Amino acid sequence: MNKLYIIITVLLAGLLTACAQEQEVSQEELIKTVNVQTETLHAKTFERFLRLVGTVESLNDVNISAEVSGRIEKYYADKGSRVAKGEKILKIDDSKLLQEKARLEAQTEQAREQYERLQRVFEQDSIGSEIDVINAKAAYRQSKSALESIKVDLQNTTVSAPFDAILEDRMLETGEMASPGAPLVRLIGREQLTVSAGVPSRFSDVVNIGDQAEVWFDFQSSDTLNIPITYVAESIDPQARTFEIEIALPANAEKYKIDMIANVKLKTLQRDSVIVVGEEYVFQKEQGFVVYTVGENDQGNSVAREQIVKLGPSYENNIVIEEGLTSGQQLITVGSSFLQNDTRVEVVESRSEEIAQSN
Repeated sequence: MNKLYIIITVLLAGLLTACAQEQEVSQEELIKTVNVQTETLHAKTFERFLRLVGTVESLNDVNISAEVSGRIEKYYADKGSRVAKGEKILKIDDSKLLQEKARLEAQTEQAREQYERLQRVFEQDSIGSEIDVINAKAAYRQSKSALESIKVDLQNTTVSAPFDAILEDRMLETGEMASPGAPLVRLIGREQLTVSAGVPSRFSDVVNIGDQAEVWFDFQSSDTLNIPITYVAESIDPQARTFEIEIALPANAEKYKIDMIANVKLKTLQRDSVIVVGEEYVFQKEQGFVVYTVGENDQGNSVAREQIVKLGPSYENNIVIEEGLTSGQQLITVGSSFLQNDTRVEVVESRSEEIAQSN
């Protein structure tokens, strides 16, 4: 009887011990552990940029207009050719102006002789009146002025280049009639090419002459130019709410064409020695914006610590943390979306897809 009692007691004690161990394991399994990746925080430089689309322009891109009427007699330069400053471009027929010049020369000579004769007889012989002399003098001056005007018109029948340029277009061809003010040719000077772009008015206090800009074109994106801003407008376009900037391109840049589209990148903000994190690791809670860092609980296990942060400026996927984080802390990155405060975590080196599947 005593042996049977001892056997039953031993069996019951073993059964109770096994149940207790199984319950302890079950409780341990109920504590969820999230696999995460971390990043050690370090203070660094934060920069924010503005992307713009500009166009290539020339400071010497003009339409030369006719100053006299007449038929286009001939061109001295072909479309697309280079012309030097002062070089002849075209000639307007001047036959009528030459005839008018001859008439005015004869009229002016006659008026001069009439004036001089009346003045002489009035002064020497007191013949005639002073008013006749005055009228003759005025007629002479009028004829002389008209003659000088015709001479200017004759000079304007020859159109010359006002600067070194390329003859981009001819609006009128040989034989067509020109009239004062009508465009004749378009000249483009390549010595002063610029990129012009419109900057939103809210950046008026951060964009200045001399600031460096990155400029590149679709055909040579790998060859980015770092060149200074050469002009900043003082007025705002009331329609677009932008102000114009100009960036001078390198001299003798043959590969750039007028009205070519240019990509422009301007730095609008720089902050040194700040904590910067990815925006995807910042979460909005009732108490504000939070991030998760690695800490330890009382048992020495790694847990997620929910830290309230104050956000600063952002650019693309990065955001400045003004308050709440310091250098050296371990920011939880991959896996942070599965966390709450004091969630048990295990730091692993794994790809984000594997961590998402395991959680």
